[in-house]
Amino acid sequence: MYYKITNTESKVYKELFALRIEEMSIERKNHDAVKNVVGCDWDECLGKNGQQNFWRVTRYTGFAFKHPDRLPAKTWKQDKEHPGVYVPNLRTKNGRAMKKFLDDLPHSSIQKVFSILGCQLYGQFVFPFVEIGCGDVIVLYMSDRYDETLSKNKDIIEITKKEFNEILAD
Repeated sequence: MYYKITNTESKVYKELFALRIEEMSIERKNHDAVKNVVGCDWDECLGKNGQQNFWRVTRYTGFAFKHPDRLPAKTWKQDKEHPGVYVPNLRTKNGRAMKKFLDDLPHSSIQKVFSILGCQLYGQFVFPFVEIGCGDVIVLYMSDRYDETLSKNKDIIEITKKEFNEILAD
């Protein structure tokens, strides 16, 4: 189900807005930190990208480096399942240190979204999507199993997919 939150004075708006701003900041800082530590530019990364995962920020596990010939062999090895993608070499001290660095990057939590919205996290679920759209309108995508809980909050307004996309596109 698609929702928007426009009441900037509401508690749910303020908390989701602050959460999303924090997550975007973490995303930028993590990208910069990885770029500094990895020391080589990449075209694509292997991992959990964006907010559609438990940590709500990109989790890096491997990279399609622009110049793989410059990589230290003791740190990186080519992934067996993804040709051209390099992952930390866990057989070496440097590779394990790189993996630990990637795993220890700051992150958020899916639990924060559910807590702010007053929803219970059930066994099977769809990852929530929260974004700040045009005019600082917060758009939200949640599984329809949470419709009853969300409809109780007058600040959370159900919208169509078309309106959801329009808010994000502007």
